[in-house]
This record gives sequence, C-alpha cells and structure tokens, in this order.
Amino acid sequence: MVVVSGTSCTLTAKEFNVPALGTMAHSFVQSFDSEYEAFKAYAESYPDDCTLLIDTYDTINSGIVNAIKVFNEVLVPNGFRPKGVRLDSGDLAYLSKQVRKILDDAGFPDCKICVSNSLDEFLISSLLEQGAQIDSFGVGENLITAKSDPVFGGVYKLVALEEDGQIVPKIKISENVVKITNPGFKKVYRFYDKTTNKALADVITLYDEKIPEDNYKIFDPQNPWKEKVLNNYLVLPLQKQIFKNGELIYNLPTLSQICEKSKKELDTLWPEVKRLKNPHKYYVDLSKPLWDLKNELLKK
Repeated sequence: MVVVSGTSCTLTAKEFNVPALGTMAHSFVQSFDSEYEAFKAYAESYPDDCTLLIDTYDTINSGIVNAIKVFNEVLVPNGFRPKGVRLDSGDLAYLSKQVRKILDDAGFPDCKICVSNSLDEFLISSLLEQGAQIDSFGVGENLITAKSDPVFGGVYKLVALEEDGQIVPKIKISENVVKITNPGFKKVYRFYDKTTNKALADVITLYDEKIPEDNYKIFDPQNPWKEKVLNNYLVLPLQKQIFKNGELIYNLPTLSQICEKSKKELDTLWPEVKRLKNPHKYYVDLSKPLWDLKNELLKK
C-alpha cells in the first residue's frame, strides 16, 4: 500500500503537475571520458540539488571517491551541500553501510543514500531488517506491474435489471464459489471507529438499506457464525455517482487531491492490516438483507 508522491517521467511531471524526482542515468556517466568529469559537470549544472549515481563502474573504489572529490571541489566552495548519492546495483545492504561510513568520515553526514534496482515491498523490508543505511527507495517497474498480481481481472456480470421502475436482482452461479455474484443494485459503506478514526469494516448492502446509527451486526458471509456488533462508529458511503444519463455530474479531483485522500485513507487502516507478513484480514461483509437475497436466489 503506497501513495506515490512523484515521478521520474518528466512528461508526467509537466502534464499533470506531479513533482519530478530522480537522478542522473548511467548513460550520462558513460558519455564522459571519466566518472569524475561526469560528476563535475552534473554538480556544476545542479549545485543546489546534486545527487550522484555512484555504481556505474565501482561503487567503493571509484564512485564514492569521485563523488566526495566533486563535493569538496565544486559544491562546498560555492556554499552548497550534496543532496545524496544513489546505488542501483550490487549488495545494497552492504554497500549502503560502507558508503554511509565513508560519507560520514569525509564530513558529509547530511548526504542521503537512495537506492533503486527492481525493488519491491519485500526487498525493501529485507533491506531494513538488515540495517541498511538507506534514506529513500526508488521503485519503478514493480510499482507499475506487481509480480504477485501482474494482471488485474475485471469481468462484467449482470446483477440486476430495471423492469417497470422495479429492480429485479440477478445472480450468476458457479462451481467456483468466488465466482458466484452478489445480486441486486448495491451500495458500499465503510465503518470508522469514532475514538481511533480507524476503519472497522466495509459492508455491501442493497441500495435502499438504511444503516442504523449504532449497534450494527456484521458477519463473515463464508462463515456466518463469525459475527461482531459494531458500536460508536461513523459510517460513510464509498460510492459517488459519476455519470447520469450519459452526462458527467462529478467534479473530478486533481492528482494532488487524490494523493492526499489516499494518504488519509491509508492512515485509517490498522498497522496489522498493512503489514507484509501474515496481515490481519480487513473485513468486507454482506449485509443481512443482501445475504438473505443471495441465498434465496441460490435456492431457486
């Protein structure tokens, strides 16, 4: 679960007003006769935001050595401090610890270390567990296409028809339980604890159901004997109508507004739900009327 705060794509930054993030490329370093010359040219061009890519040839014996040389010769004499160095290959845990010590000994404890290289949430978690001296992580390909679920499946299924102003529920049945649809015209609500502001559960209901102000019972649709009564909650609908009669009736938010809302909603999830290993299940339940309707249609 992440909230993206910037992009390395300059066109995206330009078109959508998203902060541009990133550093030099290996090709930039290779285009010069020496690594030192590449670092020097970059530092002269971006003295107030200088992050150098130090793993093109040899991180410890060349990259960090030339970086510190340029810091001392170009940045410091002109009143600037380096922003950081980036690692994009090798043993990131080991190299970050070595680079951190070299930077500190050279008088640059404020110089950040950022890393990239096909990172995902599991690699990042492992690096942190190893005590890696990393200040920021650059995640690209595994954010765009997750290894665990590279394809997002979306299938159209009819759940209701309108006949003479009445909603007629429909259901699709399958030997595969997860493919049995939830019938009817529905709404989705999220329950928040008023004391902690944490999300308690989501409940899918029929469109005309009324949620009581207190004392609402939820249960597991697959194991209905597992139930819980919610109290002292705030309940909010999660759906908003976007189109009506083919016309857009919704004020589209900006990317920054979407980002802020995502951060806010992530904060309402308990840490136990967001952990990578053995996360606590977040409840998405059916209301009793919807559950009854589903079972009625299944019996038919």
